[in-house]
Amino acid sequence: MSESNMPQLNPEYFASQIFWLIVSFAILYIVMAKFALPKIANVIESREDIIARDLEDAENYKKDSEATQLKYTNAIKEAQNKASETLAISRDKLNKQIEADKKTFDQESAELASRFIADLDMKKQKVLHDSEQIANDVAIDIINKILGADALKQDNVKSSIKTMLKN
Repeated sequence: MSESNMPQLNPEYFASQIFWLIVSFAILYIVMAKFALPKIANVIESREDIIARDLEDAENYKKDSEATQLKYTNAIKEAQNKASETLAISRDKLNKQIEADKKTFDQESAELASRFIADLDMKKQKVLHDSEQIANDVAIDIINKILGADALKQDNVKSSIKTMLKN
């Protein structure tokens, strides 16, 4: 036996060291293969299943959200179209009502204007007729006061005033 500070480096113990190394690794391998590794494999497998299920759920939620977003967008477009149609119908109704009211107003205002013109012509004729009478009375009074009573014939005064009013 040679003296060495480290027995594991001594070649005469190599055979027993290799034997115990093989036995230790074999026992460790059997314990790991029978007990620890299956549990680790189960945990890894369950985690993979959970991850796959979560990914599938996420994909389903994504599809659901896209479908909901599509429905929402379609509902908004449909509401906008309906609002546009309603607005167009209302605009058409209002335009028709405005046209009808405008025609009624034009007719009523034309009738009112024609009545006003007729009344104005009547009043003008009356004023002209009355002014002629007033002018006759004033002229006769003036002539009577200046020249005396019955200085002129009233028929001559009236015809003179008519002639002057016409010119």
